[in-house]
Amino acid sequence: MSNTNNNLPNQTSSVLHNDTVSSCSTSKVQEKTQLSRNRCMNSLRELKSQFKFISETLQDFGTMLIFKRTFAQDLDLLEHHLSKEIISQTDCKTILTKLRTTFANAFNSEFKERIQKSTRFDDQSFKDSMIRHMDFIEKYMLETILHQ
Repeated sequence: MSNTNNNLPNQTSSVLHNDTVSSCSTSKVQEKTQLSRNRCMNSLRELKSQFKFISETLQDFGTMLIFKRTFAQDLDLLEHHLSKEIISQTDCKTILTKLRTTFANAFNSEFKERIQKSTRFDDQSFKDSMIRHMDFIEKYMLETILHQ
């Protein structure tokens, strides 16, 4: 019986150590998740900011009105999904794919000309920046999902 009692402090110490390590691991995962989520939301804000600028700067022409409405709705929907406690990879990837497709379809020669005339942006730089923000959103979204 005394042998069992002698092992009790070691067992208790081991359990406390495991709880501490587990708690630290959980804390690190939560930190990484929050950091990825913040980066994702920052990229989304940048994308929305660029979209707002171009929407306010370019006059409606051809399919521009449809593009603005569709892109804005999809951005809002993506923000809604990314704001949830548990992010659905399928929902977010579907919306991102739709955003990319909508943007690619709208970015035709007339769109490029109007960007050059109405703004100081080079049309290719603007396009690359929008795509880069969408790529960052996807990257940080996947990191967030990995850590949840």
